[in-house]
Amino acid sequence: MATGFRWIKPPEEMQKAILAYEKKALAAVHAVAAYVGQGMQDDARQNAPWEDRTGNARGGLFFAVDGFGLPPVMGRVSVSGEASQGEGTFTESGGPNRLILTLGHTMYYGKYLETAHGAKYAIVMSTIEGHLPQLETMLQGLFAGGVSARADTMVTAV
Repeated sequence: MATGFRWIKPPEEMQKAILAYEKKALAAVHAVAAYVGQGMQDDARQNAPWEDRTGNARGGLFFAVDGFGLPPVMGRVSVSGEASQGEGTFTESGGPNRLILTLGHTMYYGKYLETAHGAKYAIVMSTIEGHLPQLETMLQGLFAGGVSARADTMVTAV
């Protein structure tokens, strides 16, 4: 009896299936990052330890997700007047092989809130760190089942 394998479907079909899976996987990772980013933004706004007289600092906390060649996702910024210097911007960009999840301030004095007084009023890093376990769990859950296309539909042992 001969050993080896024969293709049930040509390798080109497997290649197409792998590329399609890659696109779906990257879109799923992007969606998870956007979901967790929204939660980070909400938590940071709710738990910011400073007294916000105008609401601009709290409303200016935002998240952004960029990368994998997909359209960026940005959390809603709600600040009023001209105090919103830098509104709706983020400084890091993702790329075709890199995804960036950002939590930051749009207000020019956000850096002061994060660093002054021994970081007494900092909210960004602690919020990010608090959401890392959720992000990790969700990403692991995406891939826990393995590749959805079963290998035996492409190749059979003979």
